[in-house]
Amino acid sequence: MSLRTFKMVIAIVIGGFLIAGIYISVLVVERQGALRQISLYNPAWEAGQAASEFIRLEQRLSELGRPGSTVDRNEVELRYDILVGRAQILTEGRFQGLLERNPEHGATLRELQDRLAAIQPLVGELDRNPAAARQALDILRPLEGKLAQLASAAHNHGAALVQKDQQELVRLHWLFSGIAVSLILIGVVLILLLDRHNRLLTRAHQELHVLAHQDALTGLPNRVVLRERLEQGLAGLRAKGPSLAVAYLDLDHFKDVNDSFGHETGDELLKAVAERLRDCIPVDEGHTKNLISRFGGDEFAILQTGIRRPEESAALAARIVEALRAPFSVNGQEIFIGTSIGIALAQGGVTSSQILKHADMALYHAKADGRGTFRFFEPAMDEQLHARRLLEADLRKAMANGEFELHYQPQINLKANEITGFETLLRWHHPERGPIPPSEFIPVAEDTGLLSTLGEWILEQACREAAGWPRNIHVAVNLSPVQFRSRGLVQSVSRALAVSGLAPERLELEITESVLLQDNEATLSMLHQLRRLGVRIAMDDFGTGYSSLSYLRSFPFDKIKIDQSFVREMSQRADCAAIVQSVASLGANLGMPTVAEGIETEDQLRRIEAAGCTDAQGYYFGRPRPARDLVHTLAALRQPTEVA
Repeated sequence: MSLRTFKMVIAIVIGGFLIAGIYISVLVVERQGALRQISLYNPAWEAGQAASEFIRLEQRLSELGRPGSTVDRNEVELRYDILVGRAQILTEGRFQGLLERNPEHGATLRELQDRLAAIQPLVGELDRNPAAARQALDILRPLEGKLAQLASAAHNHGAALVQKDQQELVRLHWLFSGIAVSLILIGVVLILLLDRHNRLLTRAHQELHVLAHQDALTGLPNRVVLRERLEQGLAGLRAKGPSLAVAYLDLDHFKDVNDSFGHETGDELLKAVAERLRDCIPVDEGHTKNLISRFGGDEFAILQTGIRRPEESAALAARIVEALRAPFSVNGQEIFIGTSIGIALAQGGVTSSQILKHADMALYHAKADGRGTFRFFEPAMDEQLHARRLLEADLRKAMANGEFELHYQPQINLKANEITGFETLLRWHHPERGPIPPSEFIPVAEDTGLLSTLGEWILEQACREAAGWPRNIHVAVNLSPVQFRSRGLVQSVSRALAVSGLAPERLELEITESVLLQDNEATLSMLHQLRRLGVRIAMDDFGTGYSSLSYLRSFPFDKIKIDQSFVREMSQRADCAAIVQSVASLGANLGMPTVAEGIETEDQLRRIEAAGCTDAQGYYFGRPRPARDLVHTLAALRQPTEVA
């Protein structure tokens, strides 16, 4: 519906309201007139009263002077005066309508007045002349029948008026009700039209907003959106919190595509590039949020907020370079291009203009280095590389210097209310920097190839320390994807068991779904080899990957561990509670224990028990401790003298 049509409809509806309002006013006036007609019913009553008074006067005259009668001259005079008044009323006002319709009734009324005038002297002589009463009766008696007819005619006339007025009132009532209902319906229609108009305006506003903030060709946000989001991200930065990065992308050899195949093919190629960027750049990847934007031509930009390490931007850039290196099929043509990327990280009090300029400068250097690669803005790169080299050097010395230590967190069987095992956690005590979190040094160890060696040490040390625990308590060790890629994992586990003397069934290996995402068949084969050693296999962080149910079908895990992100939000989010309950039910049906991680409060404990989880783990039961400080019963763990 166009705006002009909508205005016409609104005008028609408003006009309908005005016409209906005027007509209702007319009906109200007519109804008031009908009500006034009711007052016309009074003359019928007055005629009846006049006839009654005439008979009473005759009765008093006939009883006057009769032996034993109590009627006296005063009462007769009173009745006479009343009848005179009634006759006078009938000659005035609204009774004239009846008289005009029937002249005989008018003659009867005049005759009544004449006879009343004739008996007036006789009424005055009642005390002196005993025959005066009889004479008055003789004068009045011929009028009895006529007055009765007059009263009857007045009554019939009044009844007819009542019926007519009642019919008129009913008609007006239905007209009034019909118009009122029509007004209500018109009001509803008007409200619906206004609502539709509002939605049309909202849609138009949204479309204008999209046009102002979206690239028409690719559908990606444009430069305006990127700058707005960048300024918001910079305003929300904190000194020790997550950072952000801007990456500029420029397609290599795009001009050659336009020159060789035409701009139409070039436009289709840009659309294909946008789709490929969407595929390799999730909108929300963990704690990092990404925004893809097209600046125009063959230039794109990516804003990463919430990043904690420059390596995240480097990994993303490498993924994009690799993705855009693959051939494109456009309009039946196989086209090879590539991309160069410049990355600028937010540092200090940098402004949005400065960081965009830094990214552009980095892109220039990436192109100068031969294209098909990425580069960071140099000052930030120098600082980060320097810190990384120091951490890498310290990491290589840490194992030789014995700076690593294993801590263990208890796992509780909720039904037995006892400790059934401990999860192994790695801690690094740097001699100068103090404790360094695993989230900082594990990625470096993985990138430098040190994680395989470190993983073997963790496995052997955990088995050795667990061998001294009670036989009913197991030890859980996390395995990384790097260890599975080494292909020597089975031998490492077998060696650790042999050296420590730990029973295989007391060793539980925890893997995440990221392990299964790599070479699936080889990974499953390795898992079956580990199972043949007698060790237990647990699925860790269940529900945070991609194909959990298919993995449970592919390999019979011994335990499912529910990620702590679901447990922590059970009280605030119904979907998290439903997920925990569903996983617990799934584990029960498959005969697998379910461990809820991250239990920190008694409320969380009650909730996961109600959901059906069989085991629990978290700070509520105790923080991770070194082997020398461990206790092996829940009663001892809860003693207040124990050091947390």
